[in-house]
Amino acid sequence: GGALYLITAGASAPSEQTPRNVASAVTALPYPDEPRVLVTLKKDTRQRLGKLDVIYRGVKDRKIRIDVFIRDLDPQYAYRHAIAIDQASEGFRLGGVKMELLSARSSRAKIIWNRQS
Repeated sequence: GGALYLITAGASAPSEQTPRNVASAVTALPYPDEPRVLVTLKKDTRQRLGKLDVIYRGVKDRKIRIDVFIRDLDPQYAYRHAIAIDQASEGFRLGGVKMELLSARSSRAKIIWNRQS
């Protein structure tokens, strides 16, 4: 298998106009073409994953809650998703992008972002 990289966004929440650009941090890694990247999503922080911006909203009723903004389609509109933790651990798609949940807490979630999907 390939290597995984951990990327963590900053401690302060960015404004809606200036989302945290996780993808730019990926290109600075020794292997920027790695297809699978470990990403930590911090609650209520807008983060960029390729063509998507996502906001992790926490866990409720054994489901992870994530708002997804498809920048090419409508960057101001949030598609709200509630995905069962069991299903998310097996893999899920957001805006056509494949992801896998590793862990979810109220304050953050760790996912694997499949950048080639």
